[in-house]
Amino acid sequence: MPRETALLGWTFAVAVAFFPGESFAQVQAKFSYDAVANCQKPNVRNYPIHGEGTGKLSTNRTASLDFHSNVSGREQYRVKLGAPAAAAPGGSASLRVVGRHRLRAVREYPNNVLIVHLAVVGASCVLKIEHRLKPGKRQYTFTTPLGLAYCDKPQIVKTSCGEI
Repeated sequence: MPRETALLGWTFAVAVAFFPGESFAQVQAKFSYDAVANCQKPNVRNYPIHGEGTGKLSTNRTASLDFHSNVSGREQYRVKLGAPAAAAPGGSASLRVVGRHRLRAVREYPNNVLIVHLAVVGASCVLKIEHRLKPGKRQYTFTTPLGLAYCDKPQIVKTSCGEI
């Protein structure tokens, strides 16, 4: 069962307020996704995955996420933008500002990399999720509460993001 929470967990959307010199929220967002997992270990087919949460990017360059999914339950993340990749179960995770209106979150697993691209313009946002196998690997791996899962490429069915 893919655990895409760490990647999606750093998804942020619409600019809300900016107060120089204070640690107020600059960006707040709600997001959700639906996916389907087919895994060999554990042996599951067409397993529906749903995750949703809220994220906040503050003027002091910190970001936070409160996330819940039917795979991993509730998770909370606190990161500093631009910091080196942080250790995460089974790999690492990082968040980068890649343009005036774009964020990129990268979650590395043993066999693959999950990349979330978020573009924010005005009151709209677009969320794109990309899965890449590492050279020489044939299966995607994800950490779950039950251990490492070995899966086919997850099929993202739906993503959404918007203003809180």
